[in-house]
Amino acid sequence: MSQRTKAILCLCHDSNMLLIRRMLLEHFGYSVLPTTSDEHAKTIVKQQCPDMLLMDNGDSGMDWREVAEQVKRICPDVITVVLSPSFGVVSSSSTASVDRFVAKDDGPDALIAQIRELLGGAEEQPSL
Repeated sequence: MSQRTKAILCLCHDSNMLLIRRMLLEHFGYSVLPTTSDEHAKTIVKQQCPDMLLMDNGDSGMDWREVAEQVKRICPDVITVVLSPSFGVVSSSSTASVDRFVAKDDGPDALIAQIRELLGGAEEQPSL
């Protein structure tokens, strides 16, 4: 019996970085819903509740706290993960809608390990 592919909504305002993340996540067997827009992310969540929202708190102009809160209101079961330049910039009082922070400096292996921990892996487990 095959398992359903986990869907990750990937929000990043940098289209080049979004493409890289999409390729990485797809390599590891996840279905990726890419967007560069906060509003489009909310529309996607309304249309189909993804398993995870992965977004970058380094994006200029994006209020990642607000996006996480709005997405959780629409789809309470979505797991929210924020890529952060460092853990020290985030106050714990502002993270109620965020399930996990992952440091960008830890690299792609750490990101995939965190996603696998939260979602489980795909049927095949390729490596980098």
